[in-house]
Amino acid sequence: MSTVTSPLIWLDGKLGAQPSALDRGLAYGDGLFETCRLQDGRIPLWQHHLRRLQTSAAAFALELNTAQLHTWLTAALAHLHQHNIHQGTVKVMLTRGVGGRGYQLPPMATPTVLLLVYPDNLDVLRAPQTPLRIRVCRTPLGRNRVLAGHKHLNRLENVLARAEWQCDEFDEGLMLDDGAHVIEATAHNVFMYRQGCWYTPALDEAGVAGVMRQLLIDELAPRCKVPVVIAPITLADIYQADEIILCNSNRGIRPVAELTDGSGVLHRFLQHDNAQRLTAVLSDLLQGKGTIK
Repeated sequence: MSTVTSPLIWLDGKLGAQPSALDRGLAYGDGLFETCRLQDGRIPLWQHHLRRLQTSAAAFALELNTAQLHTWLTAALAHLHQHNIHQGTVKVMLTRGVGGRGYQLPPMATPTVLLLVYPDNLDVLRAPQTPLRIRVCRTPLGRNRVLAGHKHLNRLENVLARAEWQCDEFDEGLMLDDGAHVIEATAHNVFMYRQGCWYTPALDEAGVAGVMRQLLIDELAPRCKVPVVIAPITLADIYQADEIILCNSNRGIRPVAELTDGSGVLHRFLQHDNAQRLTAVLSDLLQGKGTIK
C-alpha cells in the first residue's frame, strides 16, 4: 500500500522540477493531456492514450517525441515500483513549451512534458461500480469542430459545470451543448442502453472522445454482441433509456442510478445488467494488457 499523499511530478523526466511561469500551457492552455489508470504497476491502456495524444498533437502542430516520452514514463514507473506504488492516476501533459507574450506561436519553442502521479489503492477497472447519482448541468458546452474530440488543456467549461454543486448529493453532472444535445459528463463520456443497443453522443462539434469510450465502441460492446450507435442524443432520449453509464479510462464503467433534471425532477434507472457485462468484459480484456510496465 502506498503511503504517498501528494502527487509525484516529473518535468521533462526530472523528478520534482517545476514548469516555467511562461509556459504556454499555463498562459493559454496551449497543450494536451491524458489521464491514465495505473493498475498493478502498469498502464494497461497506454497504447490507446498514446494514439490519441499523437493524433491531437498532429492536429495542433505540437511536437511529440514518442521515444523520449516512453523513456521518461518507463523511468517514472520504475520509481513508483521501487516505492511500492502500484495503483493510481497518471496524468501526462504536453504543452508547446515556454513562449513570449502574445498568441503568436514562438518559432523555436521546446515542448514541455509533465508526468503527474496521484497514488491510490483503487482497483476500479476490475471492480463493480456503485451506481451513480448525477444531475443536469446548466453550463453548456460550446460547439467548435476544430477543438471537438481532443483532450486539450482548455477545460474551463467543465470547471464551471463541476462548480455547480459542492455537496455529496451528486457524483457527476451531465453536460449539454448550446443546442441542447447531451454531449458528456464533466469528466466522463456517456452511453445509454435501450432496446438491445448502446447509444452514445456524436462528438464532432463538442466534447472529448475518451479512450474508454472508444474501447467500448471498438471492443467491449462487440464482445457483448451489442451494437453501438453514435448519434445526437437529447435529454428526452436519456429519460427513456433502460440503462445509463458513464465511463472514462481512469474510473472504468460506472452505471447511473439516478438523474436529477434542471427542474429538480428525479429519473431513476434500476437496470444495470448490461453495464455489469461490460465491466466483466473490460476486466477480462485488461488482464496482462499494456506495454508500459
